[in-house]
Order: sequence, then C-alpha cells, then structure tokens
Amino acid sequence: MTSLHKRGIFKVLAISHGGLTAAIQSFNISKQKLLDQPIDDVYCDTLLPFEEDSSQAAARIVREATESK
Repeated sequence: MTSLHKRGIFKVLAISHGGLTAAIQSFNISKQKLLDQPIDDVYCDTLLPFEEDSSQAAARIVREATESK
C-alpha cells in the first residue's frame, strides 16, 4: 500500500480495534522484505492500495532475475 502523507510502499502490520489507524512498515517489493522501523497510528483513510501495472511488473521481474545472477 502507499500513503498520502508518506512516500514509498508499505506493508500493513496491524489495524486498530476500531479500524481508524494502522501500523505500517516500509516494504521492498523486489526483495519482499520489510525495511526500517514500524510507523504506528497512521490513519487508515490516508492509505491507498499499491497498484503495479503489467508492464511495471514484467520489468521488475526481469530486473530481479538478472540482478540475482
């Protein structure tokens, strides 16, 4: 997901009981790895789904395959 107030791609770690806030953490999509420290109390209405179109996904997959060699 992405955030309106923070730059990057994040993974939602938890959502508050009332559903108003979430804990998120920076996420490296290529390595499928969490980065940095979690950020707590981010309002859920500022979170947006991460959307990657097929050409971006294809380029990322090729890049990942060639980087690992």
